[in-house]
Amino acid sequence: MKDKTIAFEELAEKVLSQLKKQKYLDRTLKQYQRIYNRLGAFLAEKGINSYSPDAGREFLASIKPRFSVSSNYAHACAVRRLDDRFCGRPYRCHPSAAELQIPECHAKTLDDYLAWCEKAGNRPRTINGKKRDISLFLCFLDKNDCKDLCCLDVALISKALLIFTNKDGYLPVRNFLRFLAEKEITPADLSGIVPAFRRKKVLPTVYSTEEIARIEQAVDTSTETGRRDLAMIMLAARMGLRSGDIARLRLDEIDFPSGYLRIIQEKTLVPLTLQIPEEVIKALRDHLDRRSRSYKDGYVFHSRYAPYGRITTSIIRHSLDNCLKAAGIDISGRKHGLHALRSSLASSMVNDGASYETVRRILGHTDPDVIKHYAKSDLANLKLCAIDPPPPSGFFAEILSGRKEAGHV
Repeated sequence: MKDKTIAFEELAEKVLSQLKKQKYLDRTLKQYQRIYNRLGAFLAEKGINSYSPDAGREFLASIKPRFSVSSNYAHACAVRRLDDRFCGRPYRCHPSAAELQIPECHAKTLDDYLAWCEKAGNRPRTINGKKRDISLFLCFLDKNDCKDLCCLDVALISKALLIFTNKDGYLPVRNFLRFLAEKEITPADLSGIVPAFRRKKVLPTVYSTEEIARIEQAVDTSTETGRRDLAMIMLAARMGLRSGDIARLRLDEIDFPSGYLRIIQEKTLVPLTLQIPEEVIKALRDHLDRRSRSYKDGYVFHSRYAPYGRITTSIIRHSLDNCLKAAGIDISGRKHGLHALRSSLASSMVNDGASYETVRRILGHTDPDVIKHYAKSDLANLKLCAIDPPPPSGFFAEILSGRKEAGHV
């Protein structure tokens, strides 16, 4: 903490100046100023001249019953910025989850394991997921006085598995135990203790072409946000782009004269070249040509709120949710993220007779068998493939006719 006694007015002014540098809109700055005026009056009433995080928490507790959920969130955000400034933390757009503190006795082993995973060809996102799961595992071991991994046993590992509410964490633990055995950190390979867990495969959520049309038509293209959202939705629904690729799409990856899009896919790092349908080109041009702000970072899509950075996948999901509600689409029991639009395109192409290889290339899949998953959702065509059962004969026919009774097994 840099300073434990900072005058509230001085601190609030520093926060507002910081937000101005981040190019926050005037209306947002006015909202912050109103909240700080309210907080200043609260402190004055309490006879407090300097700010502290405790005073901020007391203020939030006092106003909570008087305001809506969204207003309380805005107040909490304004107070968080005061706390960050008070504690000397750098500016952050959103609060980040606290990272687990890895026990010092296990830190090097974890680093060696992650390096081993990287050498095996794991992508950064996969490595981050494994780091999170193994960190939980190691923290549990440390709390149970296991400072030396050579002392691991069946009972301790079994208890540790109970901390994973999501059983997807089992596989990284199994992999980690195999690494410990390979590096002779444990005297034996204990990976077999971890139960094999496979996710249940479910049919992909599919929206009909009529529903996709309703979603697109429900977007309010009279607003800048609407024009942006329509372009993003069409890239997913008509070209099958993943949300991560849409969020990272750059202007130099779109060749408007030739009508082609060329990207390196975020998930697979495999190049993908697609012809852009005319309707998508129109939506992209409409979005780009009518933007009220100019951006120098080269990205196509941006947040509509300060600090106006490149759009995130969470914003894309939120935008699609709003479009689904506006279109009156029933999403009960159905996935409703951007990937559902990608699945709908794949299923539609398969059901219209497109070859698996064509669909695979358009979606950028590297596994040739993945596309067969989408064919399962076309129940109408699957019924056409059903074979009539042969007529009953022999002992089975006599049982069905009632001439004989089946004995109990």
